[in-house]
Amino acid sequence: MKKLITVTVVIALLLSFVACGGKNIGKISGPENDCITIDNVKYHRNTNLNFSTADKGKYLGKVSNSKITMRVYSVKGDIDGEYIYTLWDWEGSFYKREQ
Repeated sequence: MKKLITVTVVIALLLSFVACGGKNIGKISGPENDCITIDNVKYHRNTNLNFSTADKGKYLGKVSNSKITMRVYSVKGDIDGEYIYTLWDWEGSFYKREQ
């Protein structure tokens, strides 16, 4: 029984490492984490977009501040890189590049 618990804990730790893994590509700022900066390009949370979680594309890396880490994804069909999708725990948001 102890072996099963140990194996379960090890698997859980490995899964959390993989889920939060990847290189740090930027930072989160602003009230309610509404701004993300990647390579000196700012993105702002935008809830008025016609996207869904099905539009989540390729994993790009992670962004963080002193409290949280978000995984960042491209958006399918966005050839100009104007949008990104972020995932924090189970909550996802779309961000639009600042003009």
